[in-house]
Amino acid sequence: MSKGKENLRRIVMEAFSEGKLEVLDEVLTPDFVNQSAPPGLDRGIDGVKQVIRMERAGFPDLTYEVLREVEEGDLIAQHCQVSGTHLGPIFGVDPTGRKVVWKEVHIARMDGDLCAEHWACNDMHAVWVQIGRSQPPVVAEVAAS
Repeated sequence: MSKGKENLRRIVMEAFSEGKLEVLDEVLTPDFVNQSAPPGLDRGIDGVKQVIRMERAGFPDLTYEVLREVEEGDLIAQHCQVSGTHLGPIFGVDPTGRKVVWKEVHIARMDGDLCAEHWACNDMHAVWVQIGRSQPPVVAEVAAS
């Protein structure tokens, strides 16, 4: 496994899953840009730390599993499964105690072994349905429209 892949795994396994925010300072470039930062959050390292604090407050047992990784040139893609128990408020929803599972895809542009830029796509609708923020689509209603 390349050092770049190892460093990206540290982000999800140590920073997100274990809450070790200092790892980000070791594996992200000082000018890192998160192209998928939530609106209103800093797009640099501090913004990623905010996301981790928010997610771990809502899901204190947050756990990432890397399902697949692909590396080509200076790009690395990760497909992850994330799970946790909804024990704190998040996305405007009070704790439900429900176990939640969702998937994410991350694409990182590397500068040497460090992550310089990040894009992500996640299954936020699955999270919202599982914690009761929104209802699942009704197949018959979707088909009729």
